[in-house]
Amino acid sequence: MYFLTYNDAPDGIYMSQVIDVCRFWEDTFKERVTLISIISLRDFFVNKQKIKRAYPDSIVIPMFPGIENWRMNSIRLKTALLFRKKGNVISRGVFATLLALDSKNKFNKVCFDARGAYAAEWEEYLKEYSPTLTSKMKDLEKDALLKSDYRIAVSQKLVDYWKEMYGYAETTHVVIPCTLDSTLQINYNKEQVLQIRNSLNVASNEILLVYSGSSAQWQSFAKLEEYIATAFEQNPRINLLMLCKPGAEKQLTLKYPERVMQAWVRPEEVPIYLSAADYGLLVREPSVTNKVSSPVKFAEYLAAGLPVILSNGVGDYSAFVQEKKCGNIVETVNWAELKPNTESEKLRIQEIAKTYFSKTAYADSYRKIRSC
Repeated sequence: MYFLTYNDAPDGIYMSQVIDVCRFWEDTFKERVTLISIISLRDFFVNKQKIKRAYPDSIVIPMFPGIENWRMNSIRLKTALLFRKKGNVISRGVFATLLALDSKNKFNKVCFDARGAYAAEWEEYLKEYSPTLTSKMKDLEKDALLKSDYRIAVSQKLVDYWKEMYGYAETTHVVIPCTLDSTLQINYNKEQVLQIRNSLNVASNEILLVYSGSSAQWQSFAKLEEYIATAFEQNPRINLLMLCKPGAEKQLTLKYPERVMQAWVRPEEVPIYLSAADYGLLVREPSVTNKVSSPVKFAEYLAAGLPVILSNGVGDYSAFVQEKKCGNIVETVNWAELKPNTESEKLRIQEIAKTYFSKTAYADSYRKIRSC
């Protein structure tokens, strides 16, 4: 079995959504998985070491320079597979899938691991990087989707997008959302929570919202600022913790210096900082990219015991929070009536995270991929 990625840096998402999947597959099916990672020449040796340390059974290939030259990597992939046994491959994204299909004589079956709506994402957010690729992305995505033997969608909304955009009518797919890293310890440490809230000067009767992420375009940071302004105006007990790199929160901290705090902590510290909050924020603007998405932050908020306040139309999650009573739609929140979270509620929500966002919950779906 192979897992192929293209132009994905070994960050936290890569560790939880790629390397952790490889480990899970090996542990569950007792089948060897070789990770093939084609990465940028920038910091190549540093990132190669990160990948090899995290998952030793890896082949790390330097990417051919130039975003529009992605097809040139086909030769490098075929060379790396020259003396390897044939096997099935899960390929992450459009480019990895098309490269795998181009090397079909090296693979038995190709599974397109679709992380979103690629044509829409390039048109809505990535056009400036390459207008040429943007104009071709619809055809590239269509080929990756329809020529693959099997597919993984991160949401049912993504499958609906395939049907509408490309006339997809197959049933050879599974829906697997972005799941939690298997190493994440889901528990509630009351002492640590109190310690962090004290360090942030947030009292037990105050409300702490948390935003964890970046200021990338699809994160809709400007829209977040609008809702925070309304929340602060309507409820003086609300505070905001920004778990992001310094800079993204600048406008909010300047406007509300006593109520907005910023922290950039080590990855292993993020869960406890999240659990010290009362609600997690997942605000997105209305776009096709967001409509079909599966933000891993959603699962991480739930694992920390946080009800999620999110925009309407975020993948399958806007309906999920209402069905499971684990959050609110931001457009309908009554900020004046918002209450601090309770320990019992956090424990209930953590159970939801374990039930719906662990990789073991999708073992049957992975089994279908294996038998395709």
